[in-house]
Amino acid sequence: MYKGIDCHIHTFYQRCGNETLSVPNIIRRAESIGLKKIAITDHLNTLDRLERFNYIKADIHDVKTDVEVFFGVELNYQACDGEFAYNEKIHREYEFEVVIGGIHSTYTESFDPVEIIEIQHRHFMKTLENPLLDVLVHPFWFSGNTVRQRPPEFWENLLLAIPDDMIRSWAEAGTDNRCAIEVNAHAIFFHPLFSDRYKRIYVDLLKKLAGMGALFAVGSDAHDINTLGQSFYVEGILHGLGVSDDQIWKPRKESVKT
Repeated sequence: MYKGIDCHIHTFYQRCGNETLSVPNIIRRAESIGLKKIAITDHLNTLDRLERFNYIKADIHDVKTDVEVFFGVELNYQACDGEFAYNEKIHREYEFEVVIGGIHSTYTESFDPVEIIEIQHRHFMKTLENPLLDVLVHPFWFSGNTVRQRPPEFWENLLLAIPDDMIRSWAEAGTDNRCAIEVNAHAIFFHPLFSDRYKRIYVDLLKKLAGMGALFAVGSDAHDINTLGQSFYVEGILHGLGVSDDQIWKPRKESVKT
């Protein structure tokens, strides 16, 4: 069975994570807690930050370890219905082995649940159908500033309002395109502002996706060395739902998308 995978880890190089997250520190911590496959995936929101990824790549190459370490990147839409700061030329030139990404905003100030769900859905589908992407990150994560603007019941009811046909379309698009739906520890299950009920409803959403044959990815979304390992928590959730090994996306050195 799958165990010890973390496909979403940040570093200090792009100031995504804090100073504890150098590549050597990440790898040594991964060794000590039993992680077997990890992907280091800092944000690329603007092209002026692209060259810094060379330092990450060099350090991955220099650290000797039995852990499989993948050179990755996390992408974010630059505007509502916009594009990523990424293309096939960058993909090939930098030789990214794991590409994760998705929507990082509500892109609306209305707090209309129907509008929020529709905007999220459009971006999910666009991500899952992108041939350069391996993983759709943290579906229905919202920033702390956004979550604070409404009571917990609003966010709970938002998840409950997602139509089953939308959920099915994510599962089918992911399997058709070999783009996994991430189960994210830090952004969802360790998010301090999401209620326990929100997290239980989220597990029910994952159960629906699993029953529809969805492909999942596991990620801690670590921003501090002490949160590296939270991926084991979401692996436990997936085990509890009876998700099979072939429904877990695993990075492979030879599987860079074309």
